[in-house]
Amino acid sequence: MSHHTTSPVADVFVGRAAELDVLVRAVRGSPAVVLVEGEAGVGKTRLVRELLRHPAAAGRTVLLGRCHPLRSPLPYGPVVDALRHLREVPLAAALPPITGALHPLLPELAPLLPDPLPRADAGTERHRLFRAVRDLLVVAGPAVLVLEDVHWADEGTHDLLRYLAHPPREVPLVLTCRREDRLPPTRLADHVLGLAPLAPAHVRELAAGLLRVPEVPEDFAVELHRRTAGIPFAVEEVLREIREGTADLDSLRPGSGDRVPVPLLLRDTLADRLDRAGPGVARVVRAAAVLDAPETEDVITAVAGLPSTDAAEALVSGLSAGLLHEVSPGRYALRHPLARQAVYAPLPGPLRRASHARAAAALAALPDPPLVRLAHHHRRAGELDAWVHSTAAAVEHAALVGDTALALRLLEDALGDPELPRDAKDAFAVRLSKLALQSIVHDGTVRCLRAVVADRAMSRTARSEARLNLGILLINQVGSVAAGRAEIELAVPDLSRRPALAARGMAALSLPGFGDGPVTEHLRWLGEAERVIGDSGDEELVAAVRANRVSTLLQTADPAAWDAVAALPAHAASVRVRRQLTRTYHNLADAATWLGHYDRAREFLDRGTRMAADSDVPYLAALSDGTALRLRAATGGWDGLEADVHRFTEQAGDMAFLAVDGWLALGRLALDRGDAPLAARHFGTALAAAPDNAPAVASAMAGRAAAHLVLGAVTAACHEADRALAKSRRKGNWVWAAELAPVLVRAHLRARRAADAAAVTAEYAEGIAGRDAPLAAAGLDLCRGELAAARGEHEEAARRFHEAAHRFAALPRPHTAAAAAEASARHCAQAGDREAAAERVTSAITGFTGLGLPRDVRRCERALRGYRGSARRGRRGYGQVLSPREHEVAALVGSGLTNRQIAEALFLSQRTVDNHVSRAMRKLGITSRTALRDGHGTADGTGSQRL
Repeated sequence: MSHHTTSPVADVFVGRAAELDVLVRAVRGSPAVVLVEGEAGVGKTRLVRELLRHPAAAGRTVLLGRCHPLRSPLPYGPVVDALRHLREVPLAAALPPITGALHPLLPELAPLLPDPLPRADAGTERHRLFRAVRDLLVVAGPAVLVLEDVHWADEGTHDLLRYLAHPPREVPLVLTCRREDRLPPTRLADHVLGLAPLAPAHVRELAAGLLRVPEVPEDFAVELHRRTAGIPFAVEEVLREIREGTADLDSLRPGSGDRVPVPLLLRDTLADRLDRAGPGVARVVRAAAVLDAPETEDVITAVAGLPSTDAAEALVSGLSAGLLHEVSPGRYALRHPLARQAVYAPLPGPLRRASHARAAAALAALPDPPLVRLAHHHRRAGELDAWVHSTAAAVEHAALVGDTALALRLLEDALGDPELPRDAKDAFAVRLSKLALQSIVHDGTVRCLRAVVADRAMSRTARSEARLNLGILLINQVGSVAAGRAEIELAVPDLSRRPALAARGMAALSLPGFGDGPVTEHLRWLGEAERVIGDSGDEELVAAVRANRVSTLLQTADPAAWDAVAALPAHAASVRVRRQLTRTYHNLADAATWLGHYDRAREFLDRGTRMAADSDVPYLAALSDGTALRLRAATGGWDGLEADVHRFTEQAGDMAFLAVDGWLALGRLALDRGDAPLAARHFGTALAAAPDNAPAVASAMAGRAAAHLVLGAVTAACHEADRALAKSRRKGNWVWAAELAPVLVRAHLRARRAADAAAVTAEYAEGIAGRDAPLAAAGLDLCRGELAAARGEHEEAARRFHEAAHRFAALPRPHTAAAAAEASARHCAQAGDREAAAERVTSAITGFTGLGLPRDVRRCERALRGYRGSARRGRRGYGQVLSPREHEVAALVGSGLTNRQIAEALFLSQRTVDNHVSRAMRKLGITSRTALRDGHGTADGTGSQRL
């Protein structure tokens, strides 16, 4: 009886439940023949082991034999191996005389066998032998005969298997073989189980079991499946390298290249199979390994260097032996990347170079040469000039079709090659820096460019241009504003002979949103850029400087910005100019959102998005998406916002700076919904993502301070707000303090720093004077309302908060408008005007209801009941005299406004305005709005209450 040692691999069995069920039924039922077939390493032996461990095999004698890859197989070798185990098994009965024919093959069983039979002719002895084997199996009792790798068996074994498979069968027979090799007879098999490679999910499960962890990352499993094609043997060998420390998990992350060393057992197995396949097959398989991609017979033949007929025969043999696979019609390759490595790695250097040279020549002769692969083969062949040429062509083709990620990777790989000629390095470095500005890059690109500008071997001209573009990249995408500005300031002096590039650098330094330097410094750089370009005929340069000029004007809320916007061209014929125009509209959308010009922001986003479709600048699209998310958070477009933000931040990847608007949107959403701790975390993430983005920093710090106030942490709120104030003072662009100023004033007042609150309000008012910034103006009303409330001036506080609510509603910023209306109602009530309080808190209820904030609605409804109850108990009666509110409404009717317009102006519902108009007309004794407009009528009929 066979005994099996248990290894860690033996404890992990995945993806073969259906096949195991077939085997179990074959063993339990009437004797059946099951053929398990599949390519090398697919798990045939593992499946059989699982069968032998199954309860269905308990109590059975397991007779296990295996064929070996010998040039001259031993006669009946696997059957002899299996029957030897019977010496350890008590037999159910005495052996019949015919089994004496087994003495020559099984001398180990001599004590059990009857006397040898007399010699006879070859045919008779063969028949005796077959009968003897069958009878021996009968006496062995309940048994199962398992023969593995029968594709290596001799013809005599195949004939014996045919005999045993014929009815009546005595024992279940389980055979394993490779489909691609010489098959045993299958006609009499009851079941043929074809094992396919494991699916990615099963590879993940197998990997977790072999590494003894609950699970492995999905991307790790996907890459492991790609490298091994789901062949369990290859999976096990790779993971053995990881378990034993030869490789690590990171070597199987996507994009890590072929860092996993080829497992020794896999390499030796393939080497042995190649050796047995013959020299012609070996050359064809090695050619396929050199090509490293599925290719046609003609290309493989050219690389193998064989005559066409010999190559065709060798290709067929390689396919039959499972060394090659037809990946798609007419295209052939090795089974998986590890197999390719195992074949390629042992090739001697000269043979490798010659093979790559033949590969390059064969691919170059194709009607549409694969440029990337062509460059690879030229490099491996040592043909440097051809490599540089092919790489440049591949980069331009990738950029042309919009695959900038591939173009960047090709350039980075080339720049990292120590054999790259100097002139090519200059050209590739500049091209990389330009392409990086048009796409969303990752850390590797930034590292590569940093290394480039630090390389003194490069020409000064190329280094300075690459440095300039690196600086812009650091500012625009990485968020490292200080580092980016430093690179640009270093580059500008070196570009004195290239004024166009110098001006572009100066223009990049002119945008106030980047860095904490004062606005005056940015304006100085803008002036320098405009001076340098003069009457330049460079359309792209002029467009770039103009873009930054109009962006700077709007970022500082200069009223002249709108004339500059109107002067922008609607279209541009040049792709490069169109790209600058696209950038302009994205910058304008961002600036308008910070200022509260939300309708204009949407208009700019729409224009920029339409232009971006033709400009292929992914990072601009990301910035546009971020601005749109921030706009939705401010204006109440909350449906699906969280999910959209999470998708956006995931797409930003390791370029966290691009995700800052998403975190600001989540922070604003959480704060407005009343979840202060979550809001503080989101605002903190935003601050960490973009510490040099001036308006984002002001917004994030204001949000954190507001969250501290909600949580009652007044000291922390003051500290955060004071830090933000210092940054705003240094920057000198007070319009970006629209969210900060009201929070700062509120924090100072709660900390009993009324003088500081008043001083900040005055400073803020002076800072935004003459600026076209509706959000900042609304914020100033909030500040003044807070100051009036602190002084106990309830009528003034009610008026200021009411004006703020009106301004915020007009933007619209519905949550802040509703909160301001609630505050105005509170101070109206404290001033004794319960009717106005009820009207304004009703407006707040409407706003909070529209945002889906039930807690805020319930709070306002309680206040409303109090206002109405107090009004019924102690409200002043006006009799036939117009109340102040009725007088106000009647005056607005007299000015020609409709009831709807009055409702919007006074932040009331239209129904409330309708009631005021009706009461005023009744008290004045008039029946038409025309009379109100003419100012006729009196409350007592005497005309003493003329409007």
